[in-house]
Order: sequence, then structure tokens, then C-alpha cells
Amino acid sequence: MYKVINEYTSKVNLQANDEIYNKISDLFNDITEIKKLSVSVSFNRYVLDIKLYNYSVKLAGDIFSIINTKLSYSYSSFFVRFNEGSCVRYRYITSNENKDAIYCDIIFS
Repeated sequence: MYKVINEYTSKVNLQANDEIYNKISDLFNDITEIKKLSVSVSFNRYVLDIKLYNYSVKLAGDIFSIINTKLSYSYSSFFVRFNEGSCVRYRYITSNENKDAIYCDIIFS
């Protein structure tokens, strides 16, 4: 699955700017299950490290659904989820018809 995401990523223009950063940060304002949130950017890729008060795979999936609903472009959006024992990792990418894209590596623990 990494190959699919890496190939897709090579065909789009990854975007990272203040507007997207603020939009991502604002997604979590009303989610009370989050104990700590860290958002960073590396090579136009967002890394979201989300610590939950009561971690579960289900809760991580529920919060990811909110992220996908509020952040995705209408043209394309896909993700891969990895359950890694004490955490869940999502690799998520969404793009518009102009191939401007947002990539997020999202870790829930």
C-alpha cells in the first residue's frame, strides 16, 4: 500500500500553508476525547500526533472519519490504516481536480 500512496503522491502537488495548517488544527476544537494534539509539517506533509484520553481503535476511527469529512477535497481522497498495537496510523491524501493535494500522516495513541 505504501507504493500506491507514494506513486499517487508523486503525481500531485502537495500543499502546506497557514490556511491548511489552521484548518487542520481547527478540526479538533470540539473533540473532547483528545488529550494532546501535535501538528507539524515536513516536506509539505502534515504529521498529526493525537493522544487520546481513552485510546481505542474504534475511537481513532471515529475521529478519523471527522477528519476525512471536513478536510477532503471532492476530486479524490484515500487512506491506508495500520493497527500497530498501542497506536493506529493513517496515511491520508486528498486532492482537487487541479492536483493540489493535502497529505497527512496521522497517529492515534
